[in-house]
Amino acid sequence: MLCLTGDVHHRSLRTNDQQFLADPGDSEVKIAVRFVRLAQQYNLKLTLYVTGKTVAEEWDDFRAIADAANVEIGGHTYAGLPQRPLKKLWYRLRGLRPPSHAGRHGSRRSQYRDIRRTVETIRRKTGRPVVAWRSHGLVRNEHTDGLLASCGIRLISDEIRAAESLPHRTAAGLLSHPINIVPDHDHLYHAHRDEEFVRSAQARGYGTDEFGGESYTADRWGRIVEEQLAAVEEAGGVATVLMHPICQFLADEFHTAERLFNTFSQYKNVWASELLELAEQRSW
Repeated sequence: MLCLTGDVHHRSLRTNDQQFLADPGDSEVKIAVRFVRLAQQYNLKLTLYVTGKTVAEEWDDFRAIADAANVEIGGHTYAGLPQRPLKKLWYRLRGLRPPSHAGRHGSRRSQYRDIRRTVETIRRKTGRPVVAWRSHGLVRNEHTDGLLASCGIRLISDEIRAAESLPHRTAAGLLSHPINIVPDHDHLYHAHRDEEFVRSAQARGYGTDEFGGESYTADRWGRIVEEQLAAVEEAGGVATVLMHPICQFLADEFHTAERLFNTFSQYKNVWASELLELAEQRSW
């Protein structure tokens, strides 16, 4: 069983990936629209985790995603946890490219406001409730799950767990389905993430997760995804795949994404929200 997911961020966040778009008229949202339409060609359901500002600031472009029958929308924080200017300067003075997001939330109160604002903005614009969540950068703390539950969120996908094939319940009662297939962003050569960048990151221990610290060409990354997906399927688990539309575009203009979509179409494919009913049936 496959749960295909992706993350989308607003243009004003100016992520590292966004700065590598060659066409000034292009945007992460417009690329995500093309990604969604490609998934539609293969009858794939897609859960997109979206920042509140994406919906608030780029609704005219985002509407095509909101109206797509194969897409459900989850929350991804409101503003994307932007880095403070002084922190960006700290990185640059050390010759490093600053991460596109901060490494922590603010106070418990500010985190609650962020979650509530995200949920309400998406619901108001799309007319649909938000029950799924993934924090930008997978940033979370001891308050996150309880705050999400208090705002109507019922499931999360904000951990990377290479060996975890089934969803599980958190202490706050949320259903967690971790990313258990090698994710693209930190393991895929694209944008600024070339061999030199990756070697430097490895030396600093940056970007290493349960899948290690290696990055791959798009073709090799795609083949690893296929191998891991087959293993999770054989174990009777739920394979949660994270493919950022902008990463897939910058890596090879969706060439690998389309090959994977053809492979994915051979598996049972579910939205994240559908895991809630399955959890009741299967006692996850």
